[in-house]
Amino acid sequence: MQIWKVILTTYNVDAAEESLSHAGAGAVFITDTGDQTQIEAYFQNQPDLNGLEEILPPHKNRAAEILPPIDWVSHSQTGLPIINQPPFYIFESQNWPERPNGLINIELQAGRAFGSGHHETTRGCLMMLDKLLKRTQPKHILDLGCGSGIVAIALAKATHQKVKASDIDPEAITMTLRNSDLNQVQHLIRAYESDGFNRLENDLKPYDLIVANILTGTLKRLAYELSQKLTPASYPDAGGSLVLSGILNTQQQQIVATMRQFGLRLQEKVILEEWTTLCFRR
Repeated sequence: MQIWKVILTTYNVDAAEESLSHAGAGAVFITDTGDQTQIEAYFQNQPDLNGLEEILPPHKNRAAEILPPIDWVSHSQTGLPIINQPPFYIFESQNWPERPNGLINIELQAGRAFGSGHHETTRGCLMMLDKLLKRTQPKHILDLGCGSGIVAIALAKATHQKVKASDIDPEAITMTLRNSDLNQVQHLIRAYESDGFNRLENDLKPYDLIVANILTGTLKRLAYELSQKLTPASYPDAGGSLVLSGILNTQQQQIVATMRQFGLRLQEKVILEEWTTLCFRR
């Protein structure tokens, strides 16, 4: 499979991120370079560059290239350190712990699906889940934008409950199922190829925990649906929890304001470098 990479710099990060997502980018990476922000977007189908010019905000230094047919995520993981994020311990298949460590071990084979566990947004999710699971016991769980399945697997292992995992990328679903097998939680995880909730509509039961590590523009677009899919505060065990990541520190106030419009209260946040993970309660 060929991957197309588009690079540009802009002052309007939110609009650029939303435009690239709308144009079909499977992953968008943002780096603050000082005066402007550099954005790298990856496409699994050839992007319409002329169409992009029409929808992108003012930008500079746009470049596009076709990457060689290499398994980029797996390639980038070679030799990376083990991720010790208690209570979770994430490692590549060739780096099994030599002795019992008392942690929740997650064996990873990332493939091409974005989400290797080494990015601050995924680490932020894991840190937030550690805090959240100490005070709640979710039983109806959704991982929205599952990538290679790390968060879904972490939730399945930590709660011993069934977890729904969804992603717009079909390869992410393949890798989530493969990693679920590796971690022997395939009986707990159901994976769906879905853009937002469009293929999850048959499930009318509200979720008491939703985790969404996706683009900020998509989080804003799905804000109302996210709020409606959570268990309301009138339920016996109180309202559901929503963990959101993929948010730059400079974007967090926008997300907080958007979620507040739909009755979600900010409970806690985790900041790792330039990235923020937020936890809301209905």
